Formats: sequence, C-alpha cells, structure tokens
Amino acid sequence: MGTFIYLSFMVAVGALIGGVTNLIAIVMLFRPHEPMYLFGKRLPFTPGLIPKRRRELAEQLGKTVVEHLVTPEGLRRKLNDSAFMAEVVEEGRKWLKRWLARRETPAQLLERLGIRSPDERLEALAAGQAAQAYERWSQTWRTRPICDILPLELKETMEARIEQLAGYLADRALEYFSSAEGKQQLSGMIQRFFQERGMVGGVLQMLLGNVNLVDKVQPEIGKFLRHADTRAAIARLLWTEWNKWIDYPLATVEEMVGRRRMSEAVQAAARGLVRGSGWLHRPLADLLAPYEQDVLDRFVPQAVAAAVRLLGDQMESVVAQLGLADVVRDQVESFSLRRLEAIILAIARRELKMITYLGAVLGAIIGAVQGMIGLWL
Repeated sequence: MGTFIYLSFMVAVGALIGGVTNLIAIVMLFRPHEPMYLFGKRLPFTPGLIPKRRRELAEQLGKTVVEHLVTPEGLRRKLNDSAFMAEVVEEGRKWLKRWLARRETPAQLLERLGIRSPDERLEALAAGQAAQAYERWSQTWRTRPICDILPLELKETMEARIEQLAGYLADRALEYFSSAEGKQQLSGMIQRFFQERGMVGGVLQMLLGNVNLVDKVQPEIGKFLRHADTRAAIARLLWTEWNKWIDYPLATVEEMVGRRRMSEAVQAAARGLVRGSGWLHRPLADLLAPYEQDVLDRFVPQAVAAAVRLLGDQMESVVAQLGLADVVRDQVESFSLRRLEAIILAIARRELKMITYLGAVLGAIIGAVQGMIGLWL
C-alpha cells in the first residue's frame, strides 16, 4: 500500500511540474508586455517572446503572406477559375442593369466625373479633332486633282444628276421670270438697256412702250427656258464646268474658297453634328436599348475576360505596387499586444492546451520512472 501511495505521489508531482512548466512557458510567450527590472538589472525573459519580437513577427508574417499565401500565381489561378469568372460576369450584368435603371444621361455622367459643361467641351473637342484631321488630309492630297479625291460612288452620283440639275436650274429661272419680281427685274433690265443707248434708245422706248415690250419678252424667255436645246446647252455648260472643276488640284480649290474658310466649315460641321444629335442629353438606357441584350450577352463577358487577362498579365507588378508585405507588417505592428495575443490564442488555443497536457503527461511518466528507480534503489 505504501508503494502505491509513493508511486502515485511521484506521478502527481511529475505531472504537476510538467504541466505547470509548459503553462509558464506558454504564458511567457505573451507576458510580460514590458521589461521587468530588479535592482536596476533587467530580468531575463522579459518582456515575453512575442512582445519582444513583435517587429520581426510582423515582417515575417508579411513575407509569408506574399511569398506563400497571396502570391501572383495563386491570384492568377483564382482569376482564371471558371466559377469565379462566371460570378464576376453575373455581377457585371447586375451592375450594368442597375446603372441603366438610373436613367442617367452621358452629360450627367461626365459632370459626375468632374467634366463641366460637357456640351461645349465635346463640341470644342470634335471641332479640334476635325480641324486636325482636315489638316492632315489636305497635306496628303493638296497636289492631287479632285477626281482622285472624290469617292467613285459620289462622283458617279454627281455626274448622273447633272442632267437633273440642268432641268432644275431652267425650271427655277422660268419660275423666277414668270413671277412679279422677275417681271419687275426684266422691266428694269429693259429700261437700263434703252438708257444706255442714249437718244436712239429713248426714241425706241417711246415707239414701243416699256410695258408692252416686257409682255412680249417674258413669254419668249419662257419658251427659251422650256426648249430642250436650252436645257441641253445648260447641261453641256455644267458638264464643262464639272470636268474643269474635278481636274483642279485640291490646293487650287482651297485658294478659291479659302483654306481657313474650309477648315472653319469642317469645324462647324463637326460642331453641328454633335449639337444636332442631342445624344448627350438622352438617357444611356435609351441609347443602349437596341443593343442592351448584345451588351449583356457579349460585351460584358468580353470586357470581364479582357480585364482579367490584363490584370493577370500585370499581376506581379500589381502585387508589387500594392506592397502587401508592408501592409501586413504595418497592420500587425499597429495591433495592441492584447489584441495580438487574442489573435494567436484564437488560432492556436487548442494546440497550446494540448502542449500543457503533454507536459503533464510527460511529467507523470518521468515521475513514475523516478518513483520506480527510487523503490529499486
């Protein structure tokens, strides 16, 4: 009976010593937080290991995260994961639908992005780009004849309408001379004719009478303008002028019209195109309505794939620019010692308890061995 009590006592003492020793060792990982001094001498093992090595711990955690946890290759694999891609595409579609539902106009969007007076700025941009484009174009084509510059379809269309233009001009002239204004103009022309002839003109005017002469000349002008030969002559004249004009080099046309005026005309056309379209003040939902399904089904997946591909290609530089190691280090260093202790205990509490129990078990085994050795001796 005494032997059993002796061995039990040795086992209990060994277990107590082993468990308490490991518990103290674990506590000394975190405590004390500050150095402790006795007679001006710092006590060993103060502060605790983690408070003492917090900076090194923060740096090592940062390196571990970058080198082994959040690596460019791991992020790239995540980006290329089909399930992740499908989720991003679906979120992109939902975001686009919510955005279109706001009925925001391009002008409002530009103003929200900090671009004031978008109408004026867009018109100025269009005019500037048009002027630059015209300058580059004219420098390339200045020495070339107009016939080489005009698109073939436009040239054929213009030539096909010369006959129509001749008839149109004759009809407009006929309409004018048949009107009261045309009759008055014709009367004035006859009056000036007689005045320029001096005395002879005055005598003829008295003999014929101005009004009667206008009434006689006006129908003849109408017959002249209606005659097929007259219209054919006008068409031949237009053909002659057209052929002369298309043989002119662009530089000659610019000199005739004025290079500055042509540039201003191009700029005015660009401004008018932007102003007249009115698309800046139409809701984006209305502008995209005919293409909304294509945007959702094709554009969004393609945009996501392109963004993922671009991000994947630049992943190393992105991770380097983010400085994740510095972020983790600074964050860990900003933690209070109590919070850092709580984080480590939350992760390893069970393992630390098992270490304490293991110390007690080993202490009990050592106590039992010592007890048996003592009995044997």
